[in-house]
Amino acid sequence: MGELDKIKERYETRKNLTEVVSGKAFYYTWYMQVERELVYQEILQKKFGNDRSGLKVIEIGAGTGTNLYFFSKYGCALKNIWANELLEDRFSILKEKFPNINLELGDALKLDYQNKFDIVFQSTVFTSILDMGFKKKLANKMMEMAKKDGLILWYDFKYDNPSNKDVKGVGKNEIRELFGNAKDIRFHNVTLAPPIGRRINKFYNFVNTVFPFLRTHLIAEIKKQ
Repeated sequence: MGELDKIKERYETRKNLTEVVSGKAFYYTWYMQVERELVYQEILQKKFGNDRSGLKVIEIGAGTGTNLYFFSKYGCALKNIWANELLEDRFSILKEKFPNINLELGDALKLDYQNKFDIVFQSTVFTSILDMGFKKKLANKMMEMAKKDGLILWYDFKYDNPSNKDVKGVGKNEIRELFGNAKDIRFHNVTLAPPIGRRINKFYNFVNTVFPFLRTHLIAEIKKQ
């Protein structure tokens, strides 16, 4: 079984569990989304300023499109947003929710774009890839797709998931290794640990601020040049 088939299997295994958990964690999901989107906005504002309508964006592994709403709200024109998704069931939902964006089904390594995008984005994709060679190929593909002055925007776990052997954290050193040719990489620690966040609900901001060492994810801004 190749790595792509293994990735599909991992997502299928966790699908039912994710649906149950998400139904019990409304406040956690909302707070963590707002937190990371504020960081995205700050990063993009510094990089691109106020002229957003011409920015071209692609998300690798877009799922059902949760993150695409952010780029639309941020001011990116729908015609300038691309979404790639490996899993056919998620892709079908993408087509229904976002009929006016550019959709790409299948293996991201087969995408044929070079120096095209201002922003190449991934969210919780790399932690579901356990083959280091595949990770490096995907990182290289993302660099290839970004414009010379473009930005790779990254959000993912920095720690392994002790209850799920199919989620392997990607820390700062590994990100630096994957994007060894990047001009600059900056990190932001975000997202309160899920087992805690789901329990404390409306106290998310308080605990997240007072105990920053409980944050389990990284946002990385990776500059190509």
